[in-house]
Order: sequence, then C-alpha cells, then structure tokens
Amino acid sequence: MNNNAANFNQSSSTNTDNHDDENSNHEQQQQRILPDNVRRRMRSVAEREASRLARPAQLPQKSLSHASRLKSAVTSTPTGIQFFSSTVSPMKGNSTLDTNGGRTSGEEWCGPFSVARQMIAAREEARLKRERQQVQMEDGEDVLDHEEGSLEFSNKEQHPLDFIVKETAMEQKIRHNPSIVWKGKVMSQDDKDETGKKQNLYYKRQRRYKEQKEQKQQKKAKRLASDDQDDVVAGHSNIPSLFDLCIKFIVENFEHVEALGVMVDSTIRRKICEQLVTTGTFNGAAFDTLAEEGIETLEITDCTQVTQDQMVEALEKLIPSGLRALILNYCGRCFGTKAVDAIVDHSSLSSGNHNHLFALSISGAYLLKDVDASRLIAYSAGTLSSIEFKACSLLGSEFCKQLAMSFDSRMNPTANPLLELSLQDIPLSKEQLQLLLQSDALRHLKNISIRHIESLDDLTLLSILEATQGNLEGIDLSHDIHLTDDALSSIRCCNSKGKLKSLRLGGIKNFTAAGLEAFFTFGIDGLRNPPTLRTLDLSDCAYESVNETVVSLAIAASAVKQTMSETNRKKKARQGSSDLSALGGIVSLDISGSSVTDKNMEDLAAMCSGTLRELRINFCPLVSDKGLGYLVEKCGNQFVFLDIWGNAQISDTFLDGHDRIGQGLEIEGAWMKHSSGRGSLM
Repeated sequence: MNNNAANFNQSSSTNTDNHDDENSNHEQQQQRILPDNVRRRMRSVAEREASRLARPAQLPQKSLSHASRLKSAVTSTPTGIQFFSSTVSPMKGNSTLDTNGGRTSGEEWCGPFSVARQMIAAREEARLKRERQQVQMEDGEDVLDHEEGSLEFSNKEQHPLDFIVKETAMEQKIRHNPSIVWKGKVMSQDDKDETGKKQNLYYKRQRRYKEQKEQKQQKKAKRLASDDQDDVVAGHSNIPSLFDLCIKFIVENFEHVEALGVMVDSTIRRKICEQLVTTGTFNGAAFDTLAEEGIETLEITDCTQVTQDQMVEALEKLIPSGLRALILNYCGRCFGTKAVDAIVDHSSLSSGNHNHLFALSISGAYLLKDVDASRLIAYSAGTLSSIEFKACSLLGSEFCKQLAMSFDSRMNPTANPLLELSLQDIPLSKEQLQLLLQSDALRHLKNISIRHIESLDDLTLLSILEATQGNLEGIDLSHDIHLTDDALSSIRCCNSKGKLKSLRLGGIKNFTAAGLEAFFTFGIDGLRNPPTLRTLDLSDCAYESVNETVVSLAIAASAVKQTMSETNRKKKARQGSSDLSALGGIVSLDISGSSVTDKNMEDLAAMCSGTLRELRINFCPLVSDKGLGYLVEKCGNQFVFLDIWGNAQISDTFLDGHDRIGQGLEIEGAWMKHSSGRGSLM
C-alpha cells in the first residue's frame, strides 16, 4: 500500500511539471505573435517585392462597374480631374472617356499636358460659339445652343408670326439706333507683310503709323506748297514740299545766316524758330537774326536761351521801327523791368509819338512786376486790342486797375477797343478781379479766357459777363474749379445777342447733369435759347455729368433751327436736313472722359455730318466700333481729326474697317486691339 502511494505521488508530480512546461511554451508563443497591422504591412511588402522580382506578363485590365474615373479620387493634377465640353481634341494623344468611365483605344492617362490641351480646346470652342452667337445677333437671327450636340432655339416655343414680330422689332431698333448695322470692311486673314510673313499686331501698328505720318506730310504740303506743286504732292505724299526743304536747309545752316530780310514774313520766321527750338540749336545769336529791324511781328516760341540784355537791345530797335505784335513764350528771365522800360521809353521815338503794338502776349514772365505790367498797359492802350498774360505770378491790383482805366471810354476816349483778353494761371483774388469792372473797359470784348484762376466764382463771373454787354463770341473758363451750375445760367442769360460760338468748360467737376441739360434745353421760362455753338469743350468734367442726354441736347442746339418747338426739334432733325440750321452744326467737339455712347455718334452723323472737323472722345468706354464706324461713314471729307486715347474697346474692326482709310482722316490714340467679331484676325 505504501508502494502504491509513492507511485501516485511520483506520477502527480510528473504531470504537474509537464503542465508547467506547456504553460511556459504557450506564453512564449503568444509573445512571439506580431500585431495584425504589422503582419499585413510585411505581407504587402513581400508581395510587392515578389511581384517586382517575378516580372509577370501584364494582364488585361478588367472593367469593373464601380471602377470609373468619374468616381475616382486619384488624379495626376493638383487641382483634380477636369472635364470640359469639348469632344475630341485634334491634337495627337488626346482622348475621351467612354460611357463606363474608361478610356478609348490609343489613350493615355490624364496628365498635366493633356489637361492643358483640353483647356485650350475648350477655350477655342467657347470663342467660336461666342462669335457664332454674335454673328446671329447681328443678322437678327435666333441664338442657337450647340451644347452637347443639340440644336435648340433659345425660345421655348415658336409661333408662325414670331418671325414677322422679330423683323418688325429689328426694324424699329435699327431706325432708333442705325449704327448697329454698321459692319467694317472684312480684313483678309492671309495678308502678309513685306517679308512674306502673316501680319501681326506689331506690323499693323507700324503700317498704321506710317500711313498717319504720310497723311500729316500731305496736309502740310498742301497747305504750304504752291498751286503748281499740289498735284505732285497729292500723288507722292512722302515727298517733302519745297517749303519744307528750304526751311530744313536754312535751319541746318542758320549759324551762317546774317539776316533773313524784311520780305520774310512772320509765318516763315515762326516756322524757322520752331525748327530751331526742336533741333536744340536756338540760342542768342539765332534770336538776334530773327529779331532784325523792320519786322512787324516778333514771335518766339521758347525764350529760355535769350537774356534780358538781348531782349532789351532787340526791343529798342523794333519798337521805333513799327513793331505791331509781340508774342513771347517762356520768357522768364528775359522780360522784366528793363524790357518794359525799352518799350515805354522808346515809344515816343516811333512815328506819331506812340507805339504800334496791337497784340501783346507774354507767357511765363516771373520777373514782370505788377507796376511794370501796369506801365506797359498804360503806354500801349492807344493801339492794343489783344492782351494775353500766362503764368505771370507777380501781377495783381495795379495791373487790373490800369487795365480798367486805360480802356475806359470816359477817361480815355481815344483808346482802342479791347477785343481779346486772356488771363491764365495768375494768382488774382476776387477783389482784384472786381477791379476790372470799375469801368466799361470790357464793353467791346469778343473773346475772354479766364483759366486756372481759383478765385473766380459764380458771382464774379456773372459781373464780368454782364460787363461785356452780350458781345462775346468765345468763352474759355477751363479748370476754374469753383464754378457751379449757376455759371451755366449766367452764360446763357448774358448771351443776349446770340453771338456766342465757342465755349470751353473743361475740367470743371462741379457741373451736374441736370445743370448741363438745362443749359442746352429750349423753351425754359426766363432764359434765352441755348447758344448755337461751333466749338464745345466739356472734357474732364464729372463722368456722370456729361452723359448721353447732355451731349444729344448740345448737338441739337447747335444744328437745329432755334425757332422750332421743343417737341419737334429732335424728331425733325433725324428725318431730314430741311429743319437743320443753314449755318451748320458743331465743328469741334471735345467730350473726353465722359459717359457718351454710340447714340451720340449717331446724333453727330445726323445733324453735323457736313460741319464736324475734329472730335475728341478720349477715355469714353461706352463708345464702340459700330458708333465710330457709322459716324465716319456719314461724315464728309471735312472730318479730318479723331482722338481716341484710352479707349481699349476700339479694335481693328474700326481702325482697319472704316470708310476713310488713307483718305485724310487722322486718328490718334489707337490701342491696336484684336476684334472679337467677324473679320477677326485671331
């Protein structure tokens, strides 16, 4: 029994040991097992390496229902997959998607270059579609929609009478805006330059500049050449005239010229002076040659190279010999007290014991004192009829007081009537301007220019205009910034004799659209009819003030008979020329920086086609090729100048398609933009 117990204990201990060994082995195996994510990563690495080393044959790709590029988030471009409306690009390597999202045969995976090609193709297709729609709108047809290969009218329903209704509406639109049917001359896309290459913008710009330069030479030659040379110049505009050749030869050899002679008039002397200043060869010696004794007009365009002693010496010779006009520009250092003494002291030596000056124009004389200017006016009042001072900063009360006294009919009955007065960039106060009104010195004034004088206000202007007694033919108030709509009312009221023909109001920002409309409107109680203007300048006013309505009223006021009623005035003008004034319409118009439209170009064509010579519409973004093309087509050959700086919307549709190409119309400010419609060179 003892033996059995011993055997049982031994077997129990053996089983216990075995069980402990199994537990320890199981714990070791559990410690050797890796996490699932590590095992999956290792398995994927092993499979990728095995696939790379084995290099098996590429199996055909199976098209799965869910494996569509339309649903895929994988792309080779940073902005994702782009889809465009274009179908198949003509470039090699482009492809399209099939209905299942896969690619057709011969295609490659979408990359940056193929995306760029698709973008270019889509943009080209959009441009062609836009041009087709524009052509259809011009022809009065329905705009068609070609998206996704369909051809559908823009209208939802069509009626048999829709065509007649649309045709009637188009006729009314054309009758109201006739410029919409204007079409420029179609330019051939195969035009080539001198080297045989296709024309580009740079070549076209060179060609247009050359044509404009030849036109300017032709105009100059026709104006200055003799009658015998006109035919030759007309046929060969690039050949300089005999006058130009002579001027050029004289200027190049002017240092050897001792005298020009009394027979050389002021026109030729001015031309020589301009060329000398342009070439930089004008100096004191040249001034002495131009200012020779016996001439009647001394006109120097730039006196910066002339000393005061030279000016005094020249005036001491010219005043006694009968100088009649003294015109000096930029005479800062040469015209001061000594120059005035030369004119005043030698006046008694001239015939009749007085000088013969009838025109005096001094510009930029910063040495000219107020007292000296007063003495100059006092000693020249007997013959002076035109006075102009620009940028003479020392002028003041004495000058204004003497001007009023010298031309007073009561104090100086023998004084010559003052016909022209121009004061520009002079710091005169309101009180100093009032000194001009102490007498009737302005009673005969025909042209007055008061520019860049900040002290001028509405009340002072009214007093000055009343002193002219309605004889004014020209008024220039440009850049007088304190003027308002009341100034417009004063101008209209003081035009009692209806002589006003030129009005310049550029740069006045305080004018409103309502004030300008009232100024050009007929039939206002208490006001005279608006002036019949031939020259009008409303440039650089407020953009909203000079609008379509204002300009239309101004054009009608200048061209239509003033005896007509307000209701029929504009309507009759469009129907025919029988109701237009026999005196014509506007000759020169400057409406730069305004909100005018093609409608104003149509008004000019209807009412001023036979008189318009110059038109400036710089920075007018609402004027298009059609408006300008229609105007040029309707205007006569007297229309010679068009200024269009800052109008980027004007394209070669007008510049190369109007009816006056090479026929004397000078266009400045062409931006050389491509056209976007028919006839485009793109």
